[in-house]
Amino acid sequence: MTKSIEMMWKEGFVNEANLTAPKINDLYNRKSQNIVDKLLNMFELNIKAVIVGSLIMLVMMSLIGAPFLGLYICCLLAPLLIIAKKELKNSVNLSKGQSSYDYLMAFNDWLKNSIERYSGYYKVFYPLFFLGMAVQAIVSKAGGKVISLLVDVLPTDIFILGQPYYLLVAVAIVTLIFARSAETIYHWDLNLVYGRQFKKLDELIADMEELRK
Repeated sequence: MTKSIEMMWKEGFVNEANLTAPKINDLYNRKSQNIVDKLLNMFELNIKAVIVGSLIMLVMMSLIGAPFLGLYICCLLAPLLIIAKKELKNSVNLSKGQSSYDYLMAFNDWLKNSIERYSGYYKVFYPLFFLGMAVQAIVSKAGGKVISLLVDVLPTDIFILGQPYYLLVAVAIVTLIFARSAETIYHWDLNLVYGRQFKKLDELIADMEELRK
């Protein structure tokens, strides 16, 4: 009876050293390389998108009269680009001379460490990004009009830096919320962009581990 593809894959991994199933081993080698290459290409494309996006943001903010906010956002994105470049450089050190399984596991470990480093920076990025947007809104003409209406509705004698105290308290609270939720927001954003490929990577690793038993 013809063997199932699962049995052929299992035999290929059990006897990988002797290459008794070279076609199956080659299939997994190519699948492993394809998923890794696709993710790395997406990471590189994301870096380019951030660079282009930051420049567009700077121009747009300058046109609407908020050049300092545009520059501020670019400064926040700069460390992110440095981290991204460094992480991609580290990925080059992964040895492709290993078996497809070992190579895939090495890439997965690198990916997890990379995500952890990004997550650490986003804990700073998100609250500072919100704070910059809030400050710009407060000092803008439109923001000034809204604040004047707010003071009419909620009058107070306590002003800090020329602003009603409750407004600054609200900004501080939301900034803290962003700081506490930064990791969750980052992982949500990450899964939105890369979730499908991450799922394929996890499934491939699970299949290979099952076949190696």
